[in-house]
Amino acid sequence: MSQQPIPVGTRSQLLVDDYLIAASEGLATTLHPMMKHPAPVLQAEAPWERPEVGGLYGVPHALYDADDGLFKLWYRSMGTFPFRNQQKEPTYHCYATSTDGLNWERPHLGLFEFEGSTANNIFSAEGQAPNANLLDCLEMSGLEPPERRYKTSIFLGRDAKGYGSHGVSFSADGFHWQPYESNPVIGGYDRADMCNCAKLRDTAFPEHLPGVPDAKYALFPKVHIQLGRFRRRCFAMCLSEDDFGGNPFTQWSEPHLALAPDLRDDEMAEERLATAKPILLRDHPDDHHCEFYGVVVFRSGDVFLGLVWIIDVAFELSRIGGSNQYALVDVQLVSSRDLLHWERLGGRQPVIARGAPDAFDSHMIFYHSFPIAVGDEWWVYYAGFNEGHAAQWLYDEPMRRQYQEDVKAGRRHFQKFGLAKVRREGYLSRDAGTAGGTLTTKLLQPGGPRLEVNATVAEGGALTVEVRDDQGHALPGFASADCTPVTGDSLRHAVQWGNLRGDDSWPDRPVRLQFHLRDAALYGFRFAEGAG
Repeated sequence: MSQQPIPVGTRSQLLVDDYLIAASEGLATTLHPMMKHPAPVLQAEAPWERPEVGGLYGVPHALYDADDGLFKLWYRSMGTFPFRNQQKEPTYHCYATSTDGLNWERPHLGLFEFEGSTANNIFSAEGQAPNANLLDCLEMSGLEPPERRYKTSIFLGRDAKGYGSHGVSFSADGFHWQPYESNPVIGGYDRADMCNCAKLRDTAFPEHLPGVPDAKYALFPKVHIQLGRFRRRCFAMCLSEDDFGGNPFTQWSEPHLALAPDLRDDEMAEERLATAKPILLRDHPDDHHCEFYGVVVFRSGDVFLGLVWIIDVAFELSRIGGSNQYALVDVQLVSSRDLLHWERLGGRQPVIARGAPDAFDSHMIFYHSFPIAVGDEWWVYYAGFNEGHAAQWLYDEPMRRQYQEDVKAGRRHFQKFGLAKVRREGYLSRDAGTAGGTLTTKLLQPGGPRLEVNATVAEGGALTVEVRDDQGHALPGFASADCTPVTGDSLRHAVQWGNLRGDDSWPDRPVRLQFHLRDAALYGFRFAEGAG
């Protein structure tokens, strides 16, 4: 049983993959898709949002500011969908706030004049404002310049070959953005117009994770590579290389391919398109395939989770002289321990699924934000579309007029922003029925003398934990039979063994955990500080 213990500290340990697991018997792995709020939380209403032509555009980015007690939302408005922006009207970058995350207000920022007035929530038009997700790095105060609290990537356009480049931009307040003077920071990648940011560590996660490169930040640009008959969107990863040398988020490594679709993705795209055939505007069976439009990556405990935009292509616009694809989009879950090797989770089923045919999000789910912790839940804000990707290039003028009439009559929808929720740290669980089951971890190096578990135990069920030494023997007083059964539903069940809450020696010795479950779901665990 010789094995180097895995250092787990006091961080949450999610059981989304098998990295921590030595053995599992009688357990099923369950994906928990996000549950949608019953109605959209934001739709085009203000004149600058052009509600008559579906003016919410792009993907929202939301965060919660604990100092202000506000949910904050950055988004764009432009009258394009399903209408081409023939008048070349500008894109407006807008900002909304909410005290509860459900009811949103458009504060008058006084920053931008629209039709003779600054009484609006516009902070920029076009320019170098965010066109991807953004990072709020307040926890880096004192370590990084205050004018770089907010960070984002910006798309700088394509060259004659169609190759895109990206720069970065900084802001002290989220409204006034200053592009980096040495942009672009990455480029030369085929049509790479999407590039999301990620924080790899901050004050909540000060420890360096084994196998993870020594950087604070990463970028995940979209790239195109040839796979089979199609040149496909995939996502790559590059790291900020001067994070500890005085100029973070400016010097980047060359992007390396992180994840690309495979044959199983194409098979599942075929199945999904067959189911969705009644809502497809155009379809050709020879064009069916899967691509990855983008990814949002965030750290949870010791694992990186990624929410991947899965694009199921139904029709190649090259058939009618175009250069894009008509497609449907939803979101799947992946995980990684090193940012380069990614594992597909939940049987590749959607974690944010498209809605019913008459729903505002029936055709596409676009997603930029990191999950926001609200009580015992993670909240995600997304953009929902009632038509497919690049559909505007398939609409003629009579079809556009009909679309407008259908919207007025409530039969169709323009783009709206929705909210989806899931249990905090609860995308996947290891479940046992009445017959029970066990999960045994690999050798772990705890960071605290107590144990907490994130679990749901049904009425009549139970969960117990046995703590073992490096030879696999139960520690005295910490056998499964000594454990007070965990019952109920909590993110932080405190495990006890009779009168014992743990052992102060655990941080100085490697241990294994064996979980015994009956009618229970185990999401994860953590060692906690405090007296054992």
